[in-house]
Amino acid sequence: MQNYRRAGTGPTVVLQHGFLGGSGYWLPQIQYLCPRFDVIAPDLPGFASSARMAAPDSIDGFVGALIGLLDELGVGTFSLVGHSMGGSIAQQTALDHPDRLERVVFYGASSIGEIPGRFETIADSVEKLQEDGIEKTAVRFAKSWFLHGDDAPAFDFCLQAGRGATVDGATSALTAVKNWSSDDRLHEITTPALVICGDGDRGTPPQRSMRLFEGLPNARLAILPGAAHNLHLERSELFNQVVGDFLTGGV
Repeated sequence: MQNYRRAGTGPTVVLQHGFLGGSGYWLPQIQYLCPRFDVIAPDLPGFASSARMAAPDSIDGFVGALIGLLDELGVGTFSLVGHSMGGSIAQQTALDHPDRLERVVFYGASSIGEIPGRFETIADSVEKLQEDGIEKTAVRFAKSWFLHGDDAPAFDFCLQAGRGATVDGATSALTAVKNWSSDDRLHEITTPALVICGDGDRGTPPQRSMRLFEGLPNARLAILPGAAHNLHLERSELFNQVVGDFLTGGV
């Protein structure tokens, strides 16, 4: 079984991290949400404390792993917050399992895997990953996730939360992202949705989040100032309030 963190009682909310992340970097959100929700934060196969599991090379494979975990835990319906690659997983979950989802948050997410304007192409990411190894790659990526790079207060916390990934797992995940798109199916996602991002996001530029929002028939958009790709760590209080209000039926 995948590793996961779980806390709180109430309706279930799943927090799904993205590439080179881990369940640990959701701690500010778990603490904020657990008085009102049953919060589950899985480590994706191939990452963090689930690194012993082979990572799928397709987004469908990651969706299958998520649904399989929730089935094992006896979870029926749930709300889902997906960050970055986790946002791709969340979109595919909304397409394949709409009956399971109550609300969905697409955070720092795009409807296509190969994103124009990203800080580097996926092919470049794979090449550098093979050359540099996982630790240097994690540092390089994490620098791009914060407005102030490795000077960001949460930089070391973020790195620690994602430790455990392997080169093979990360390569499979990049392949999964590169080959995925929901662009021509966004109109099928009718679950109430929130699209949220930071105005300084370099991993998924805000224009891509706006494109995602525009393609969804039942969505709200929040572009928050003063943050990059890891908005939930740079501006935790603001992020928590916006996402928490949405999950409770507000916003």
